[in-house]
Amino acid sequence: MTELTANLKTRCVGRYLVDMPEDATEYGYARIGGVDIEAKAMTEDAWRQEVAQREAALKATKSRDAYPFLYAAGKARGEDTYYFIHRGTIYEAPNRRYIEGYKWDRGYRFLLKVKTYDYTNPDRSSDPIVKQFDVKNEVPAKTSLVFDLLEKLQGRRNEEIPTAPGTCFAGGFLPGKATDGQYVRGGFTLTSNPDVSFVISLDTASQGGMTLLQHAGDSQTLDALKAMDAKVIRKGSVELSGLKAEEWLFEGLKPGDGRGETFTLSVNDTTSGPSSPYLSLEMDTGGQLEIQGKFVKLDKGSLTTGEAIALWDAVSRKVRVRPGAF
Repeated sequence: MTELTANLKTRCVGRYLVDMPEDATEYGYARIGGVDIEAKAMTEDAWRQEVAQREAALKATKSRDAYPFLYAAGKARGEDTYYFIHRGTIYEAPNRRYIEGYKWDRGYRFLLKVKTYDYTNPDRSSDPIVKQFDVKNEVPAKTSLVFDLLEKLQGRRNEEIPTAPGTCFAGGFLPGKATDGQYVRGGFTLTSNPDVSFVISLDTASQGGMTLLQHAGDSQTLDALKAMDAKVIRKGSVELSGLKAEEWLFEGLKPGDGRGETFTLSVNDTTSGPSSPYLSLEMDTGGQLEIQGKFVKLDKGSLTTGEAIALWDAVSRKVRVRPGAF
């Protein structure tokens, strides 16, 4: 346990910082304005090969109707960018569109995806349902958004902490001020203890009017805890660095009937917005592990409850806003 808590490394997720054990493997993605964004470490040659293979596959796909499958392909905005507009699958309606954007920057390939529609091609503007739409062709606006994101996105090593305003996600950084419609999800799995994982979610959208502790005490949650044979370890308010948070720690049955801990911390439950994004940090131990393609139930986790609490306290108490993030 001393090794896990003594060697913590700062990681940037969204506009926050969190310290994780040094051997933690990071993954995650962002959703900006409805566009899903993921980054993957890749050479420039591998990126070009991937794009070429994707273009060949899309061009080879034939629709089941009289309308095209691939509508557009080519360089987007900025260097090392490319995009496609297509139907998704041969089973999609002819008005459905999917936009994919690709970019290579600083050793990372970005893949952007968004689902949209065009009810002007083929023309369905006389359809009673379509008549109710203020915008009957979302493709131009969504394409412009994808191009804007491609132009701004920057590859980022996980240990690199930006100093400029913007939002981080695994492998990437999007510079700029906080706006509505920004969501980031990051995950960390411990190499030394593969049943131990952290998930951190950031969201500028409203989360409703219920706090974590209120949720922990409602009747449906209490019924679920009873079904899990759960035991509450600790819950209450927490003062972090400039942040007011709530936490809820319990132990119980997990999917697959193994046992383990579930620890949760939240910030800005009822005040989430661009300048104060909602944050949820969850730590899970035990449950089950996938070994050689099979799930194996763990009667207990690799950490004792005391060790899990010590790790949780070391990580959760270091959650803070990244200087200069806003």
